[in-house]
Amino acid sequence: MTSKQVNRSAKERARTQKTRIPWGLAGGGVVTVLLVSFLVFQALQSTPMLGEAYPIASREHIPDGQKAVDYNSDPPTSGQHYDQPAEAGFYEVAPPDEALVHNLEHGHVVVYYNCELVDEAACASLKEQIKQSMSRAGVARETGTIKLVAAPRPGMPNLITYTSWGRLYRAEGFDANEFQLYVKQNRNRLTPEPHAE
Repeated sequence: MTSKQVNRSAKERARTQKTRIPWGLAGGGVVTVLLVSFLVFQALQSTPMLGEAYPIASREHIPDGQKAVDYNSDPPTSGQHYDQPAEAGFYEVAPPDEALVHNLEHGHVVVYYNCELVDEAACASLKEQIKQSMSRAGVARETGTIKLVAAPRPGMPNLITYTSWGRLYRAEGFDANEFQLYVKQNRNRLTPEPHAE
């Protein structure tokens, strides 16, 4: 072998090694992304659903002002409802159940709070925490809208109740992480009209 051939052979080996390193790094990066994705997927799958499921009572529309007669939970998670849902957002005075059930049918999460169980300062703090959590919850992928309602519900035996279509979860206190988890698990889930606002 001549010195030219030796140099050419050495240059080819160096070029081959240089191209192997980036491919090795890229392959390792792909494996890492796949592993992290798998672990996140497993964590989400192993997180138990908050609350309990209720059978769907009905999807019947009733005239505005008429009272529903088929609710099987309190607050309701399905059943007779008005033609128009309530606007998404935070309420100091609750819209009628019959409007809010229509929101549930559209995939909204309705959060009820009961300030009768706390003093005025704690109530103000609770409302602010709910509003902040609503603003952090993002939007539903299907519509690009928030699909969240918060409304007072005096007389509940607990401080917070989360509802979605066919599901209800009662909480003794407010936890922002629990709020986000319920929304993530239930907004637009198993709802008959996920593309409606």
